[in-house]
Amino acid sequence: MRPFFIVGCDRSGTTMLRLILDRSDDVAIPTESMFIADMAAIRSRFGDLAGDEQFDRLAETVWRHPKVREWRLEGAPPRRDGRSGGTAYRAALEAPYLAYAAQHGKPGWGDKTPYYIGHIEELRRVFPEARIVNLVRDGRDVALSLLRVPFGPANVWAAAHQWRDAVDAGERAAERLGGDLLTVRYEELVAAPETAIPVVCEFLEIGYRPEMLAVEESPPELIAAGQEAWFRELYGGISANSVGKWRRQMSRSDIALFESIAGAELERHGYQTGLGSTPPHVPAAAYLAHNWSVKLWHFTVLHVWRERGRELPYLVRRRLSK
Repeated sequence: MRPFFIVGCDRSGTTMLRLILDRSDDVAIPTESMFIADMAAIRSRFGDLAGDEQFDRLAETVWRHPKVREWRLEGAPPRRDGRSGGTAYRAALEAPYLAYAAQHGKPGWGDKTPYYIGHIEELRRVFPEARIVNLVRDGRDVALSLLRVPFGPANVWAAAHQWRDAVDAGERAAERLGGDLLTVRYEELVAAPETAIPVVCEFLEIGYRPEMLAVEESPPELIAAGQEAWFRELYGGISANSVGKWRRQMSRSDIALFESIAGAELERHGYQTGLGSTPPHVPAAAYLAHNWSVKLWHFTVLHVWRERGRELPYLVRRRLSK
């Protein structure tokens, strides 16, 4: 069974899709991993992995990664068992997924980490047979949702750039991967899940049961600790209630601002444009400064105070690598 990754811009429905697919008998999908990108940034520290000491350091680093620790895995990291190079590297990175799947009585595993939309080449370097599901949602609805969570951008200008970058990365990956990448529109998924989800399952080569659509029955502990408030709507079941909220809740000037940045991407994915007025006359530097000042405050509250800095070194490295 091939591993797979669900990617896309944050707040595009990736958590909903994860909970649906996790209800399959074939795969277990943990909370966001992040460690594949984090390990890629420091891979050279572990050498060629031709010795036990090198491999043990890598395997232990992966096993103790803050995101992996949230999975509450039993047992210990794997041993090298004669492996080296890329084979050993994959074994160290795949071990937590295999352990998680085993603990949940599933034969296969998947991953849902929207951040990996910018790291698809690395995913395929480590797991060359992996398939990718790229979820795309109307960027204006994404912007409204991003502005309400502490990890999101601070204004529509920044949200438009974040969404555009994610969509562009998905399109580039689709050109490279061909049939190994499936792009799914959020709006089509929630409008007719009984049609859309079987297509996704067939692409991923996993079994489908209609009961998988009862996402509201998913155990609450499948949501990462501390993030429950961000996904309350999921426990009302699959719904199209959030589709087109931007038409009611976004000002015409903000609509115009978003479309001035990402209008071409909206149109390429079949979303209507041209309903805004005139973008605000605000310099890009002002939007940028506002975004980073607010994000710095949210970063401090969320990751330094609330999470007690447990992921701080990795977070700083991710920010500096952008």
